[in-house]
Amino acid sequence: MNNPPTQLDPGRLIDLLSRQRDFYRRLRELSEKQRSMISGDRPELLLAILRERQELVTALARLNGELAPFRRNWDTMYATLPDLTRAEASQILQEINGLLRVILRTDQEDSALLSARKQAVADGIAGLTGGRVANTAYAQQGAAAPGAPAADVTG
Repeated sequence: MNNPPTQLDPGRLIDLLSRQRDFYRRLRELSEKQRSMISGDRPELLLAILRERQELVTALARLNGELAPFRRNWDTMYATLPDLTRAEASQILQEINGLLRVILRTDQEDSALLSARKQAVADGIAGLTGGRVANTAYAQQGAAAPGAPAADVTG
């Protein structure tokens, strides 16, 4: 069983944060692709993007486990970092937070767009169903009175 080192390696922290940032960058790129798939009619590509996003989220969860020892006493550990390492960690964390804000905002907008498209499809189907009902009723009316003159729609 591996025991965690008593002193956490600042280089490892920077490496983990950099990997986390890179995952969030990729998630942002996929969010942009996702938007274009939602706007177009390419559901098969949208599903592929969603699968890739899920893989990234799973990788982020694993990475968070690796970051856990650093987070346990974050304030104390962060204060003991060398100045350059602390500045680099701060810069990476700011970028991660910015990426996360963009991703969350985009996902909320995409959810609203998907809901609107879903409603438009439902309305279209309802319109088709209503048209079929009218056609069926008209056909039944014509079949019920063979030889009857067509209805006068002019007045």
